[in-house]
Amino acid sequence: MKKLGHLKENLVTALEIPEDLAYREVLLTVTGRESVIIENYKSILKYTTEEVELLTFRGRLRLCGKKLEILSYTPEEMQIKGRICGIFFE
Repeated sequence: MKKLGHLKENLVTALEIPEDLAYREVLLTVTGRESVIIENYKSILKYTTEEVELLTFRGRLRLCGKKLEILSYTPEEMQIKGRICGIFFE
């Protein structure tokens, strides 16, 4: 199994594929404390005005805050606005 992992790493490096695409890493674009764009998530687990919990390909992502609102979402990307107090990976 380790050989397969090394093969994938070598292939990603050789082809110069961005790691976020190759390993399906979650990407966060945070603008101040008021806005965040999340890319590469699987599903929404919990959504309230004080907490948004998402399932990613590498675990859970939890945003805490006040007056949180999902402005838009697609299967690839989500935009959240509100007073963001914390971002936690679990």
